[in-house]
Amino acid sequence: MIIDDIMEYASHYDLLIFDINGVLDNNHNAKVEVLSAAFPQLSDLEISKVNVAMERAYEKSKSSSTASHIADALLDNGISIESAKAEELSAAYYDLNRVNPEIIEMLNSLAQTKRVCLYTSLSKAKVDYITSKGTLSDDVLVFSRDVQLESKPSIRNLEAILEQTGVSADRAVLFGDNVAVDIMPANLLGIKAVLVTNYVDSFIRL
Repeated sequence: MIIDDIMEYASHYDLLIFDINGVLDNNHNAKVEVLSAAFPQLSDLEISKVNVAMERAYEKSKSSSTASHIADALLDNGISIESAKAEELSAAYYDLNRVNPEIIEMLNSLAQTKRVCLYTSLSKAKVDYITSKGTLSDDVLVFSRDVQLESKPSIRNLEAILEQTGVSADRAVLFGDNVAVDIMPANLLGIKAVLVTNYVDSFIRL
């Protein structure tokens, strides 16, 4: 569904800006299933809290995440885990953060005729890891936290992306999963914003 929705927008804009987490690697349900299978004693709410903690640990790490991030996130929620089980869970869970090959192919295809930007609070090393199921074209601009002017939410970062790509705000569209961090700054700058959410099976047009 996400590829069809993105391609619908692509024909109308010259620059497509993508948040990665929650948009291109939208595997929320699969992650919940992995955690539920590993911890059947936990309620749905507890699983949700653990999932959020693991995502935060993932974003804070400098490169690919390891079993230590699993253990720390679980410990923050009062759950201890053996190192062997943490390693096993890490391999299954964090692999789901990697973008599917067909998404990478779509980005590369779009970059042949459009300007494409990955705008993320992740490090460049982390971007390289989560796109490692394919080969990301050099024509795709990676605006990672290593080169950003300030942390998200940021109008200055979006202005820098427009300047680097040579595209005006009215010819750009941003796909994000957070209203405050992604959608609001884009709207304030005059960039079309599309909210991608785990809670409905479609995009929300804003």
